[in-house]
Amino acid sequence: MKVIFDTSFIIYLLEKPSFALDRIIDEIGMPEITVPNSVIRELEKLSKKKKILKNYRLISMEVFKEFNGNADDDILNLAQKTKYPVFTLDLELAKKLSELGLQCYTLSNDKIVACSFYKNIKIKTDKAI
Repeated sequence: MKVIFDTSFIIYLLEKPSFALDRIIDEIGMPEITVPNSVIRELEKLSKKKKILKNYRLISMEVFKEFNGNADDDILNLAQKTKYPVFTLDLELAKKLSELGLQCYTLSNDKIVACSFYKNIKIKTDKAI
C-alpha cells in the first residue's frame, strides 16, 4: 500500500527505537513510502545538524519532484491528488488533513492511531452556563 510520510514521522522512525514501522506492516503490509520533494529538502537541511537524520537516505521512498514548495502544503496537495494515507506527528497538519476528509495516522503511546479532529460546535442556549 502506498502511503505518505511527513518529515516528523520519518524523524521519529530514525531517532526513536519503536515498533511503529512494525505496527504499520502488521496493519497494511510493507508500505510503499512516498514523499514530496519538499520533505527531502527538510530532511537534508535537518541532517546537517543531526547526523542520525542522514539515515533517511537508506529508506526507500518515491519522491514526487513536482511538489517542491512548503512541505505541509505539498503533503496536503499530494494526499488530495493521490488519496494515499498520511502518517504524521504534526498536529496542525493532522487537523488540516482531517478537515479535508483525508486519511491521516499518527502515534499515540507508541501505537498507530487514526487522526480524528472535530470542528468546534457552538450550541445555542438561552441559559447562562
